[in-house]
Amino acid sequence: MNPAEPPAARDEQPPIGIDLGTTYSLLAYLDPTGRPVTVPNSSGDLLTPSAVFFDEEDVVVGKEALRSATLSFSRYAECFKRDMGSIYAHRKVHHWDVPPEVLSAFVLDRLKQDAQRRLGPIRQVVITVPAFFDETRRRATQDAGRLAGLEVLDIINEPTAAAVAYGRDRGLLDVSPSATPAKPERVLVYDLGGGTFDVTILEIDGARFRTLATDGDVRLGGKDFDERLVDHLAAEFVAAHGVDPRSDPQDAAQLWLDAQEAKHALSERSKTTVVCFHAGIRMRVEVGQDQLEEMIRDLVERTETTASLVVRQAGLEWAQVDRVLLVGGSSRIPMVSRMLSRLTGKEPDCSQSPDEAIAHGAALYAGMLMARGSSAKPGCELINVNSHSLGVVGVHGKTGEKTNVILIPKNTPLPARAARTFRTAKADQRSVRVAVVEGESHRPEDCIALGECIVRGLPPGLPAGTPIEVEYGYAANGRISVSARVPSVRCSTRVDVKRDRARSLDDLTTWRARLCGQEEPSAAASSAACGPTAVDLSDRGSVMKRLDALYTKVGRAAMSLALPELLARGQQAALTAAREFTRAHARFEETEDTRRSVPAGAEAIRLDAELLQAQTELRQAEKRRDFAHLVLGRECAGSGFCPPGTDRELQEIRQLQQHLDG
Repeated sequence: MNPAEPPAARDEQPPIGIDLGTTYSLLAYLDPTGRPVTVPNSSGDLLTPSAVFFDEEDVVVGKEALRSATLSFSRYAECFKRDMGSIYAHRKVHHWDVPPEVLSAFVLDRLKQDAQRRLGPIRQVVITVPAFFDETRRRATQDAGRLAGLEVLDIINEPTAAAVAYGRDRGLLDVSPSATPAKPERVLVYDLGGGTFDVTILEIDGARFRTLATDGDVRLGGKDFDERLVDHLAAEFVAAHGVDPRSDPQDAAQLWLDAQEAKHALSERSKTTVVCFHAGIRMRVEVGQDQLEEMIRDLVERTETTASLVVRQAGLEWAQVDRVLLVGGSSRIPMVSRMLSRLTGKEPDCSQSPDEAIAHGAALYAGMLMARGSSAKPGCELINVNSHSLGVVGVHGKTGEKTNVILIPKNTPLPARAARTFRTAKADQRSVRVAVVEGESHRPEDCIALGECIVRGLPPGLPAGTPIEVEYGYAANGRISVSARVPSVRCSTRVDVKRDRARSLDDLTTWRARLCGQEEPSAAASSAACGPTAVDLSDRGSVMKRLDALYTKVGRAAMSLALPELLARGQQAALTAAREFTRAHARFEETEDTRRSVPAGAEAIRLDAELLQAQTELRQAEKRRDFAHLVLGRECAGSGFCPPGTDRELQEIRQLQQHLDG
């Protein structure tokens, strides 16, 4: 068999690595010789745009989805990787609130289907994430893999994966134990992708890859460069013609595509021309490489600041960094290479494909995981660090305010353990709750809540100040464990915060039916589709969201009742908001009906802009109405008024509120 051919005759699937990117994704496998190979998609391209479009028949992913965005932007979604892990950041797609895990799962499913045409059935994969992703985002990435029918063997940091691919090309993964060890090499991986930025310093000592420090920005990438160029093109159009092409959804979508192509062209040429079309007007705008560089200068400087910070965090000087490895499509911008050359005093290493290196490294890592327990060579040793500090929430002895007590600081080599002794806040305390958070701030509200460790059933009569020992562990595979112990009464408990703790999300078949218009949305169904029916009590955000839903239901039930004077003002505000919503809904439907009756042309373009504005006003009115119901529900619960049929809701509200109050 030719090494480049897929292993069709294999009984087992080959090792698979997936680079799930913000703007582009790809899948790679190891051929029988152990060489990573990128699988082309059904269009013959190595890169698949991380874009999803829902037509009336099926889900479209990739290049065709990008093209379809110019036809119906309300059925289109992109850049959702930036929202991973947030329980509130759902995308409104065709009247449904869709979690980012679901949208990412459709991309993974497309990659899987394309790969199976060449490789046969596949299930086990390694998926990459930015090194700066926190625990919640990593868990959400695993959820997306599960929804796509994949078994995620592990999550690997993107810069680490790129370094593994680099190590293979240098022959480091095949070094025999008797070989003379080479001098350790310190490599800075500068990973500037479509939507996220990471910079990581690794020490490569033979087949040992040890991360020294990592940092980054999950909201900085090529998409932000595109936005600057879109704003520039739109400003030129407005100056010449007095109308903004971004006011029309279809024209705005086309402008984004054209801006991205212009950015790519300016990585190769000194200038290019973009044709902008809006309101029947076609305008040519010339853009030079120097203009683009001036637009994005502050963004590139942000990456420079982060890179310098990571070098200091690793305890190094720039002279001690042996190599700078460029990864990510946006690293092709000439300004980036010049900045790094000036900063480091050496030419960046472009030997790796900036698009493929991460997926190739993930496939190599998948091969190592699948070879464990066999006679195969282990490949290499990976030693990572935690990208965010891990701590517990305690009460400051002097101020009485809650504070994040950091136990395992950021950039600590893994595995790691740390212990701390706390004391009970009051006498006769019957339970102790230790909140686990991730983040650098000493303010718990600025950190990510990971879970809680609760010691229950303490004997009565414990004095205030009873010591509690808390031990915090962070395993090499990223698994976090917390244990709390009260030595004086021999009470202890333990909780594992796992990345594979999946949220209760519906399967892709159900979502496909919804988003392709085969199931009509309702407020209740749309809300239920977004999250679990049972509340995760260890997640304060989940509890608060459930409380808001319950209060809203109580407020809605009280709308038509004769309420006590204490509640009348809140009811009147809710009635006013409801009337505004009804008017906005009627205005939207009227504009939509008018638009359907008008053929393509200047009048249709004007009506499309009006329809977009009416839709925005409708969403705002809906939010104001729901908030008014929420406020009225809170007032009802606070005053003890129980609208008929809401006994169960009020009982659950009391239970959840007691949980929050401790």
